Amino acid sequence: MQLMSSEASSSTTSDLQSEYDNEIKEFHFHLYWFQNNAASQASAVKLRDRILELAKQGFFQVVPLKNGVNTSPRGPHPIGSYEVWCAREDFARCYSWFILNRGPHSVLIHPLTRDEVADHSSRAAWLGTPVPLDYSNLRPHLDHVPSQYPELGLGYNAPAPNN
Repeated sequence: MQLMSSEASSSTTSDLQSEYDNEIKEFHFHLYWFQNNAASQASAVKLRDRILELAKQGFFQVVPLKNGVNTSPRGPHPIGSYEVWCAREDFARCYSWFILNRGPHSVLIHPLTRDEVADHSSRAAWLGTPVPLDYSNLRPHLDHVPSQYPELGLGYNAPAPNN
């Protein structure tokens, strides 16, 4: 058995810290519906109300609807949609909930990093049928990670892990 030298150990610690620093810590879930279809919109609103209720009850700590309900195209989203922000601390529970409860709706799941284009395309995942997005207003390089809801102390605003 070979023991690690102190040089290798400090290199490994440095590498590990770099991995922690580069880890994705916040996500968006975008739920879509056909804004000109009353049944589709009603179903989406019912899901939104359930998300708000579950968050209030402490089932998960997500923040829905910062920008409200989009009843027309907004940003890259070409149809009715709303976003639910989720820190990595609640990602598994949020993802699981959407898998089981999204109904007929498509859901885009993407990370929040400094590359909005990649986040909404090559780094994104879909539940249901993908919706074509318009990337023309997204930026491929932000000056900072788009941390949201710092007051929660989650995601990019969570305390650093103890190494």
